Amino acid sequence: MNRRRPLSAAALSLTAALFLAGCGSGGEDTRKESPAGGATASRAPASPTDAPAPKMSLPADLKATFEDAKVAGDEAAALRDAENYARAILHGIAAQDPKAAPAHHYSVPGSKAEEYAEYQIEKHAEAGFTLTGERTHSRATAEPKAGGVVVTFCSDETRIRGRSEEGDPITFFEPGDPKNLWFWTIDMVNSEKDDELWLAENTEVESGATEQCG
Repeated sequence: MNRRRPLSAAALSLTAALFLAGCGSGGEDTRKESPAGGATASRAPASPTDAPAPKMSLPADLKATFEDAKVAGDEAAALRDAENYARAILHGIAAQDPKAAPAHHYSVPGSKAEEYAEYQIEKHAEAGFTLTGERTHSRATAEPKAGGVVVTFCSDETRIRGRSEEGDPITFFEPGDPKNLWFWTIDMVNSEKDDELWLAENTEVESGATEQCG
């Protein structure tokens, strides 16, 4: 199911999230060790013969952090590109461009995931509304299922704030508000054209996710 959260110029908040390697210049993408001290997930390296992924960048005042996860092999590669898909949505919102290449590069063409990403970016762009601050991500899992991998993770918007095109700040929810917590479920499938690339096929993002993320 593809859940959508109502958006308005006064209360826009992005419901999809964020980035990993290949962010390019601009915003900062930081990985943190898990509380249990888990090792960095094994990420499948890109083949030098593959077409390069489109560059992604964040403005200097927008940052995304991801906690390491104990996964390897296909699950690690799927998690990597699920994070890239989430990151691509942030990139599109910052660029105010629903047609920005990264969101489409990490989505199955014509899929619910591609529709979701474009919808989120488009609504922010229509309102002249972007984001500032830091979004954190944690509790990632990646499990094989029906020919693909189901990726889940939590995102916390406590330190994210809105910003209008004119630069006016807009505050969302106060620290401690459960509406800051989001639980992502992303169905990932291997690209038919590139064995190293995993694509988002369906996306579900649940708000107020205190049970999964609190």
